Amino acid sequence: MKTESEIKKEFENVTGLNEAKKIFKKLARELHPDVGGSEEEFKILKNVYDDIVEHKIYFSNDTKFDLELEKIISQILHFENITIEVIGSWIWLSGDTFKIKDKLKELNFKWANKKKMWYYGEMKGKNPKQKSMEEIKAKYGCTTLKTKEQEKLTA
Repeated sequence: MKTESEIKKEFENVTGLNEAKKIFKKLARELHPDVGGSEEEFKILKNVYDDIVEHKIYFSNDTKFDLELEKIISQILHFENITIEVIGSWIWLSGDTFKIKDKLKELNFKWANKKKMWYYGEMKGKNPKQKSMEEIKAKYGCTTLKTKEQEKLTA
């Protein structure tokens, strides 16, 4: 029987959500009650995984992102007058995006009409209770990589 500390140790060096998912799936195949594990072990695994996902432990102090997100960020970082925020495992863009919308579509960004922002990342489904960006940031954590460059007003 695996203890909570042994399960946590499996996730110790996780640097991204996709990596955490792979470890969870591997351990689930081993610890699920239907395949010889116990309910208690599986509950511990689920709680550890939820804690990692909810609190974004997979973002280390030096802000390491999944390789996929890093690749996308590197392709949009040069655009001017946009704000790039990494919220959980999604990239959100705001600012003057109209001129670059075709490029964003090529990179598989989607337009969130109610939020008036572009996002990159998998959405699990429609939530009947729409959350504000502040609620999403509070739940998943937010790292602002670039802010919209403000034009200086001259008097």
